[in-house]
Amino acid sequence: MARQLGGGGLSRAFVSFENAYRAEVTVDDARVRHRQGTAHMVDGIPLADAASTLSLLPAAAVGQWLATHTRLLHGRLLDNGCGNQPFRTWYEPHVDEVVALDATPSSGVSVLGFADRLPFPAHTFGTVLATEILEHVENAERAASEMFRVLRPGGHALVTVPYLYPTHEAPFDFRRFTHFGLANLLERHGFEVLDLRAKGGPGVMLLHYVVLAASQALGGQRSSWFRRGIAGPQQIIVRRRQIHRQPTGGCGILSLGYMAAVRKPIA
Repeated sequence: MARQLGGGGLSRAFVSFENAYRAEVTVDDARVRHRQGTAHMVDGIPLADAASTLSLLPAAAVGQWLATHTRLLHGRLLDNGCGNQPFRTWYEPHVDEVVALDATPSSGVSVLGFADRLPFPAHTFGTVLATEILEHVENAERAASEMFRVLRPGGHALVTVPYLYPTHEAPFDFRRFTHFGLANLLERHGFEVLDLRAKGGPGVMLLHYVVLAASQALGGQRSSWFRRGIAGPQQIIVRRRQIHRQPTGGCGILSLGYMAAVRKPIA
């Protein structure tokens, strides 16, 4: 069932254009983001909580990489396709205001809408965070264009996508991106790519699938000892090494996904 964009949750700066777009934007109750848990901060790095997430390495790759770009956060931030906003504890202290957009209402969501039809005027945000959304939108080209449109000149976007990653949030899982494809998409819509990284390489990917296989084999019979046994080795890896890598060699061929920090040129 579709629902009209509702009110509430916005700062005064957004009230006028929220009303202007209310009649134009619809949301679909079927499109719920099933993200696992929120991140917790460890030495300034947002990491997945082992209590709610079995496979910790994919989120660690993203969290470690995001933390290297904390300096890019500024002004008003759009958490684009936010779900349960797992990275809010990381970005909120560094920006002036947070606008959390998602297709379905949940705690903390301030605007209902779709990433490929953003209900905001041009040049509204200093920062856009788009973690794992481009594979879920109907029109990835338009979503990239929309991010560019709503960013202020000189603003930054942090974008992450899956590559060799299982189907998730079905049936709204439409595509995968190589690092070449991600960079090409963003550059064609006007962005300058500042940094391009892989979510680890073949080793991280293999460990992720081992965890998933063990979880599937046990079904719902996941005891506390199983969780501790799965989490312990992963937490050691996260503490001792950087998970994200340059997309070269094996990381450019076999990776769970890729991440790009981009800038909207001033002129």
